[in-house]
This record gives sequence, C-alpha cells and structure tokens, in this order.
Amino acid sequence: MQRRASSWCFLVYLTAACTASTVPRAGRPTPSPSLPNPVPLSPAASSWAFNYAPGSISYQISRKAAIESQSDSGSHQEISTNTTHELLTLEPVSDTVHFAAAIDTFSTTAQGAISPVQFVQLPVHLSGIFVGDNLIVSTDSIAEKCNPVSSALSADLHNLLIRFPAHISQGSSWRDSVELKACQGMIPTTARIIRLYIVSGETTYQGYLVLVVQRTDTIQAHGEGAQQQHPLTLDARGTGNAVYYVSPKDGRIVQLNTGQDLDLAITMSGKVHRFKQSSKQDFSFVR
Repeated sequence: MQRRASSWCFLVYLTAACTASTVPRAGRPTPSPSLPNPVPLSPAASSWAFNYAPGSISYQISRKAAIESQSDSGSHQEISTNTTHELLTLEPVSDTVHFAAAIDTFSTTAQGAISPVQFVQLPVHLSGIFVGDNLIVSTDSIAEKCNPVSSALSADLHNLLIRFPAHISQGSSWRDSVELKACQGMIPTTARIIRLYIVSGETTYQGYLVLVVQRTDTIQAHGEGAQQQHPLTLDARGTGNAVYYVSPKDGRIVQLNTGQDLDLAITMSGKVHRFKQSSKQDFSFVR
C-alpha cells in the first residue's frame, strides 16, 4: 500500500499543481529559490493596463515533481516530469473572455515506483468563458470523466487566465480565490486556493518589455473515493508561488513559473500515509 499510495498521489498533484489553507497576510510575496529572480528596470510609465488580446497563443509547459514518504523508516523519494504543448484561443467580448484550449502533446517520464499515466486520446479540448474572477469550463464534469489530461489543462487555464485590475502600478496588489475540481488518481478532488498578487515592476524578457507580477498561494484540497474497493480519502495543505512575465503591449503572458510545496495525507483502512511533495511548472510562450 505504501508504494501504491505514493505512486497514485504523486501523479495526482503533478498534473493538478495545486496549493493551501489559510488567507495569506498582506505583504510582498517571497519567490521560491527555484524560480527566476527578476530585476525590475526603472519604470517607463507610472501605471499600466492589461487586457487579453484576441487570437491564438501556444505554450510549452514543463512540470517536475518530487514526493517523499513521511510514514515509514525506509523513506524514499520518487521523481516525475511531464511536458505538454497547449494552444489557447481567446475572444474577448466586453468584460468576458471566451476561450478554447487544447493539449496536443502529453508526455510523462518517471523515476521510482510511479505508475504511468493512463492512456488518453489526444488532442483534448476544453472551452468556456472567463468573467470577473470566474473561469467557467463548458464541458461535462472533469471529475466524473477522470481524465488526467483534462484535469491538467483545466489547472493550467486557472493559472493563465487571471483577473488584472483596471489600473496597475508598481507595488500594487490584489487577491482572488479559486475552487478547482479535478480527477485525482481516479478520485474526484476539490482544491480551494487563495492567491495574492503584487506588481514588482518592469523588466525585459526575451526581447519583450514586461511587467513582473509575483503571486503567493495557499491551498486546501480534499478528495474521497475508493482504491481496490477500499474507501480512501486524500487531504493536502501547502503553499505555492508564481512569477508572471506579462506584456501589456501584446496582451499576453510571455512566461509563467510556479512552484508548490505540499503536505499530503492518504487515509485507507484507518491508516494514514503521509508524504511531502515539491513541484515546479514552467509555462513558456511559443513564438
């Protein structure tokens, strides 16, 4: 059970990339040491506005996660990496953004006892609208379908489609919250995420003049289901952070780097199995 729980749980959070429980205090987010440390320039303007541009944009997304058992004396670590190529098409109408998204490549490699992700026919498509703080996916329940690729795509959309204030200035901050439903190892799981943003300033990135926006997250996730006819519950708490490179001129997110640290507990047959997981995601705009 120890190895099976580790393998199952790992793939769950690698694809969903969630984060934890309490409301963050006001203040400047602290970027993870694993993320780039942007050096802002002297701003050319005192304030900015960002609106998503219409049209299609492609991202190459790489993920890496490591999970370590905390429940036995012979603790071990397992590592998995995942790469996807995703196409996002946006159609802003007034204060609403209509979107269509597709994953056409999904490749996972693993070290250790992690089982491979179940086969899913590609491409996988999702569509819907983004209005205010709400991202509404127009599809059947992802949790009911238990499609790990759809779950990953839904989580990526919640990272890439965020609300920006009408006027942005250096040092300005805001927050939002997300309830993310996903299929976690064939178990319907709900993550509740509170996110705090702060604008660091302007810098250059791969030829773009961009705004650097940093984000800190808190997560609490819970799922219930069964494995081999045994009732099973999953609980996760942790923290996360992100660095956005945003081009106001082009109306797109040029680069996004995220990191998460989670404490996981899987309860089966009255026994609790505990794990720690660290993961990273890099979203790179494909020209």
